[in-house]
Amino acid sequence: MSEEEIDFLEGLQNNTIEVQAGVDFVVEGDDRKTTFILIDGWASRYTTLSDGRRQILSFALPGDILGLHINFNAQAHYSATAMNTLKLAVVDPRRILEINQKFPILASGLSWCTAREFAILGDQAVRLGRLPAKARLAHLFLELWHRLELIRENNGKWLALPMKQSDLADTLGLSLVHTNRCIGDLRKSGLITVAKDYIKLEDLDALIRLSDFDPERLAELSI
Repeated sequence: MSEEEIDFLEGLQNNTIEVQAGVDFVVEGDDRKTTFILIDGWASRYTTLSDGRRQILSFALPGDILGLHINFNAQAHYSATAMNTLKLAVVDPRRILEINQKFPILASGLSWCTAREFAILGDQAVRLGRLPAKARLAHLFLELWHRLELIRENNGKWLALPMKQSDLADTLGLSLVHTNRCIGDLRKSGLITVAKDYIKLEDLDALIRLSDFDPERLAELSI
């Protein structure tokens, strides 16, 4: 990127807010007037059915953008909640259009963000539609671990998980009991170690074989 592009990107993050764990900062059905860049912390995107059941669609990690396409659809089609304390940059959506008008390298990055989000949602569809329960869990752990590795926020094979088992269940379309049983099975098989707020992926190759996970689907931007 040019110095001008770097300055513009950094300038987008000048206005920041803090959101506490458990607080929704996007509400499904509401009009959206703000794009967010997640600077620190984890968030989840979810939708709620008429009977109150929740389906978590995806997780947002540091560097992710929420509301990237707000200029084309200003109504929120999902809710977003803080899983731990978040630091968010609050961005006027018109500045996103400015990127496309002035900065081709940054614009390519935004297109990559869209493609990667599509890949993440595609993997979620495969998890829910075709993988058995234990493989769903392994696949999700690998996705999150790999995404953290790409932004240099992983800790070896340890995966920090600021979520409850109910969050995992609502992501994977499983009951809480079934989720707990699958975690236990992976642990007994020696594939993971469970500690408070952390999961250690003991055998990455075996987890990949179990879940058919493809890290290339989340490859870094290369132009």
